Amino acid sequence: MNARDDIDLEAIRAHLEARLDELGGRIDEAVRPPDAQSGISFGKRIGDGTTEAVDRFVRVGVAEQLDESGKQVARALEKLDEGSYGTCDNCGAEIPAGRLQARPESVLCVECAAA
Repeated sequence: MNARDDIDLEAIRAHLEARLDELGGRIDEAVRPPDAQSGISFGKRIGDGTTEAVDRFVRVGVAEQLDESGKQVARALEKLDEGSYGTCDNCGAEIPAGRLQARPESVLCVECAAA
């Protein structure tokens, strides 16, 4: 008996596909350019333009993190397609069903993820 026997793979697939769509929307929002009328300027005074520029840097960082999460979700979907879902990509060990249920995008066992 393996981890895949203890979980509903179709429910996992639906969850991962929905998560991938959600992440895509959040990335689009994070990287959306500021409005043309935002008035970013860097004069002698620190003001709204500086605040908006800093916010933009933060949003780009968030987008990069969301993109990394999207790659993990996409890899988990690939593993479902190839029949290796529930097996660690690094060491080949079985990923416990509890971990897969808590974090369906997991493609590494706890030991490899912690390394």
